Amino acid sequence: MSFGSIPSNQPFTFNVNFGAPPPFPARGSSQTFNLRPPALCDDCSTLDLETAFARANTLYEQARRGNNIRRLVTCCSKNGTTYLRDFYFVTSLNSRLSEQRSCKLCDFLKEHVGDPSKGTYKLLVICSSETTLFEAPRKSVRGQWIHRPWDNLEYNVFLAVVPEVEGIPRTGVPLRWLETELPQKGSIYRLTKDLREEEGMRLVLPQELEPKVDLVQADYWLSTCQKLHKPCCAPRKPEGATLRGFRAINCFESPINVEEGPYKIEELSWSEKYVALSYVWGPSTEKWPQTVRDAVAVTRMLGEKYLWVDRVCINQSDLEEKMFLVSKMDAIYEGAEFTIVNAAGDARTGLPGVGKTPRASQHRVELDISKRRSVQSGHSEDAYLELFNVPKTEYEVETEGHSMWLDTYRHGLNGTTMQLGLDELMSLGNSRGRAEKYGIPQDHLDYHESTAEHYNTPFDEYMEKQQELAHRIGITLPELVPYLYRQAAKKAGIPIADDEPLPPVDTTQHVTNPRKTERPLPPGLIPGKTVLVSTMQEPRMTIRKSQWATRGWTYQEGVLSNRCLVFTGEQMYWECRGMAVNESIRLPLPSLHLQSESVKHYYHFADYMLSGIFRGDMHRVPELQYGFQPEDTNNLAKEIETINGHIRGFTSRNLTDPGDSLNAFLGVSSSISKKDGLSLMLGIPVWAGPFADGQPGLQHTFALSISIWFHLGKLIEAKSELFVANCHRRSQYPSWSWIGWEGRVDFNGDNNDYNEPHEVDEDNYGGDNFHIDFFTAMMKTEWVKSINRIWSAEMILHSEDRKDSTLLYGSVSIEGFADHSKKWLLTIQEPLVLKHMHLMHSSNDWEWKRLMGKLATLRLSTPFTEEELTRGHKSGDMVTVLMFASTVSFVWDGRARFLILRQVDGVERRWERIGSLVLTIEEWVMGKYKNSQDMIKDLPVIRFRDNIVIV
Repeated sequence: MSFGSIPSNQPFTFNVNFGAPPPFPARGSSQTFNLRPPALCDDCSTLDLETAFARANTLYEQARRGNNIRRLVTCCSKNGTTYLRDFYFVTSLNSRLSEQRSCKLCDFLKEHVGDPSKGTYKLLVICSSETTLFEAPRKSVRGQWIHRPWDNLEYNVFLAVVPEVEGIPRTGVPLRWLETELPQKGSIYRLTKDLREEEGMRLVLPQELEPKVDLVQADYWLSTCQKLHKPCCAPRKPEGATLRGFRAINCFESPINVEEGPYKIEELSWSEKYVALSYVWGPSTEKWPQTVRDAVAVTRMLGEKYLWVDRVCINQSDLEEKMFLVSKMDAIYEGAEFTIVNAAGDARTGLPGVGKTPRASQHRVELDISKRRSVQSGHSEDAYLELFNVPKTEYEVETEGHSMWLDTYRHGLNGTTMQLGLDELMSLGNSRGRAEKYGIPQDHLDYHESTAEHYNTPFDEYMEKQQELAHRIGITLPELVPYLYRQAAKKAGIPIADDEPLPPVDTTQHVTNPRKTERPLPPGLIPGKTVLVSTMQEPRMTIRKSQWATRGWTYQEGVLSNRCLVFTGEQMYWECRGMAVNESIRLPLPSLHLQSESVKHYYHFADYMLSGIFRGDMHRVPELQYGFQPEDTNNLAKEIETINGHIRGFTSRNLTDPGDSLNAFLGVSSSISKKDGLSLMLGIPVWAGPFADGQPGLQHTFALSISIWFHLGKLIEAKSELFVANCHRRSQYPSWSWIGWEGRVDFNGDNNDYNEPHEVDEDNYGGDNFHIDFFTAMMKTEWVKSINRIWSAEMILHSEDRKDSTLLYGSVSIEGFADHSKKWLLTIQEPLVLKHMHLMHSSNDWEWKRLMGKLATLRLSTPFTEEELTRGHKSGDMVTVLMFASTVSFVWDGRARFLILRQVDGVERRWERIGSLVLTIEEWVMGKYKNSQDMIKDLPVIRFRDNIVIV
């Protein structure tokens, strides 16, 4: 019997007995299998999703114009739960996703939650501009909504499966859920027809994926980058530069249809165009594994001739040539047209969707449009039912006693002190002066400031135009706002008599022009059907969880590449220095680009667009990184932040060979700007140039950088300030640098609660950012005086045989000083060490312990108890040496930073770094010091008998 002869209304029955159900129907089975897709359950059959999408679109479009009460606000419930409201409510799913139902919609929705058995869920329709792809709407530091220049774009809406949480109304989602949970499983979009009049104007459209990757889409991304992002994304090759030993696969002369190759490898000038490959080799023993073969095919199909693959293009038998090219990884990856990244396995896996390797299918469901259509928008007597699909009385009950919550991010309060220049900070407190200068009331000033910011016009320039406008009308400037208000009221058909008082001046920023014609959503792709597709897991998350993202060697390959075409197990992802996009969604790319203010002829994604993940480990939940601004090499503090991010990211990865901890980071080190003295010295960032006050920076910055890094560790007890990690030493490298250890490194003094030594508690990530703030203060003329007490140890860096050495002081040139093949030791001259390590309980209940009257924080790279530390210092096997002390940037507290050392077994007078100690000097104490020496005299330190040599 053929399948074609089965009656469409009859199940197909097989007759054979199995002890357990087989995965597929077998000939002769006695079980009954219905080959038709499951129908809808009773609950899902009553849903009218087309009406829900249409109503939600009306809600959001009218809100954009300021024509309804909907506001995306942050609230706090009576039980303290914080959430966002208001979104369009479709229905409560209750616990149906945890039940076994023969329902294709339930099955589809289950794919969009982590564990259907945990809790209950609801369906909301959300505006496409409020997904994690775009930064949440936020206010400036003046409290005015920041204007976005994509007013004319048409929005879309998507469906989301949201957990039901006690205290959160039906129209709400947990705070940060859009940024943290939604990307895990993806959004649900309705497939629609492409309308010519909307081409490139709808935000966002879903893309239905085929089993094979769409390389036409990849070519479009590449061409968009080539046209808009010059020069920031172009290959970085100095004119006339050469690279000895450079070879690549000639993809056009290689028989890519032959399974095992061979592929032709040619020596070529580095000036030639080429594509690079980044992947995990793994246990493969093939010379031409599937990933390489697929990369050849992709390179060829995208019209490029040469492909560079490290394993086959570097002569592995020539050690000198190999080490030379390893040291030039920054040049190789920065010089590529783009880099193909395999984030779906190792060399054996292949690129999903290219050759033999399949990719995961996109979740999709096709529904008949309900014949029992809901009442269309505009006919409900209950405005809340109309807006949010929740009756007003129920809405009020659910939100009773809830208050607006100060969401610092959306109110522009995160990091404002460090982000604003001094002039802007001064102007924040100068509102009265501005009002008096122009002779206008405060509410008129608010209106003018808001309007000037809306049109991105300097305030004084804007006010000159307003004065001219008032003059031409024949009125004074204070009369202008009331005049405009009355004119607007007259045009709206509700004139206000001259003797009637005006309502308060409205400074609300409409997202779009209220007079803009509202367009409905495009019609469905298939007449009579609603086709829903998933955008699937956000590729940035997929990449972060991949094997590729665990390997140390691949870190710099992603960081150094100007353009990356990434293959995950589900879809393609593109990231360059100007944009980041993926295959499952379509964005109006030209409309989302802005012209750079600092780089001529350079366009990039706007600041509110979710940025990439290859520029360093700085995506921190809940505050994701947004924007694609060109690199500011004149901002030293920003470069220190970037370096710290690189070290965090690199040290979180694994290396098969511990000896590669420096080699695998050389490309990043080489790419760091050395302008005016910034460089990495065996992984430690230093500044050999002068500070803003003319003082030399080498000694201070080196002492700070080696004493501020630490390994993430566990608390020894609740509320303690002793953190203990269990990291292994790499004895071929110095212990005073992070390259001499395995384990995740950080620089931030408030990273406290970690469940595992190498896992960041993202929700509690914070801290004082002392490393960055110090460079900011010392490099800016207006801030340098905020560091009025500073001291650092005198140090000599030298090779083990002492044939090479340098005093780390003044403006000594250290570029290229350290030969990586030698062991480098650090000698502290006339060191000051801690008198003892007796920690005493504080009289304050909220504090842990103090060390000789000062608050103490200890971070250890190897396991030691407090008692062992005390005994070790008493016996002389351990010592804690002072490295750096100063006031805290922009604060009047102080910090004294020490290295905790232990004597190396069998080696006389040599020490190994095992941790760090920070003592806090309170402001009232700092105020007593006349100079830096007073600060040092007040610390619990004594002069050590000998110089200290740290291995």
